[in-house]
Amino acid sequence: MTFATKTSALSTRTLAGLRRATATTRGAAKREKAAARGGPSHLSSDPRYEAMKQIMFQEEPRQLPKLTLEDVERHQTILRAVEVVRMEDRRERRGERQRKFDAMESAYEALEKVDPRLYKAACVKEANVVFPRQMRVPTETPAKKIWDYLE
Repeated sequence: MTFATKTSALSTRTLAGLRRATATTRGAAKREKAAARGGPSHLSSDPRYEAMKQIMFQEEPRQLPKLTLEDVERHQTILRAVEVVRMEDRRERRGERQRKFDAMESAYEALEKVDPRLYKAACVKEANVVFPRQMRVPTETPAKKIWDYLE
């Protein structure tokens, strides 16, 4: 009795699962036989595999040199200096964002004083607006259809 006749009454999903299971057990059996023979377990017949393995793993990995107390102190000083620079950059970016937000708030206040109707229109959230996906992708050539960001 063949595999197809044994499983003819099973659903397609069950058949796919059975085929996958038998394929993996066959592959595992081949790998076990190759390992028992002392051959590669990946069943590669490519002779370059052995050459690559010898080139990559012929020498023991180098050990890092032992650091003296001065070297450790120098390393820690450099790490602290890098952290200080990063903190200053974060502080600068945070200040820039705050200045932009303050400018936006003052613009809203000025707009509210000048024209309350425009202020309300500016504060309304548009439905289904997803910022990055609605932008035009930059290209080397102009588009056939001119992009209108107000659409």
